[in-house]
Amino acid sequence: MQLGSHKLPAGGVFAPMAGFSDAPCRHLMADYGAAYTVSEMASAKAITFGDKKSLALLRDPAPRGLYAVQLFGDSPGTLAEAVGLVRQAGIAFDAIDLNMGCPAPKITATGAGSRLLLDPPLCGKIVRAVKDAAGDAPVTVKMRAGWDAAHVTAVEVAQQCEANGAALLAVHGRTTEQMY
Repeated sequence: MQLGSHKLPAGGVFAPMAGFSDAPCRHLMADYGAAYTVSEMASAKAITFGDKKSLALLRDPAPRGLYAVQLFGDSPGTLAEAVGLVRQAGIAFDAIDLNMGCPAPKITATGAGSRLLLDPPLCGKIVRAVKDAAGDAPVTVKMRAGWDAAHVTAVEVAQQCEANGAALLAVHGRTTEQMY
């Protein structure tokens, strides 16, 4: 599979999960065949406020294989600024992954994560802003089928993301309401 200028070798993709996919776990997964790993999610807003812990979630001293950093937020400008700050911090990455799938109330209450699925045009604006800030790094999106049974917006969100430069979409087949 082609991801921007990167050719992914055969193998699995190690999906991110907060509190689980830290650097040692990603390294272990890569050692056992994951061709592509993604960091834990970090708050774009926290990064723009200078939070060192958020940057630490993204730092990988020795990434194995292709590596993406995952950001979450609800503001195109804040997410784009965070990409620049991640670069300034010297954090190496091959792609930027946008979290539009987290169903955790502490994330969705801020308008981020899967709450974004209720506003497909905003999803497109976020992808465009991050794509413009990311340079040659491809932008990927993790999302869900929708918010709830009355708001299954995956197709519309996917079209917005694709039209605005997303290189890859990963869809969790459940709604936010269905959780895990």
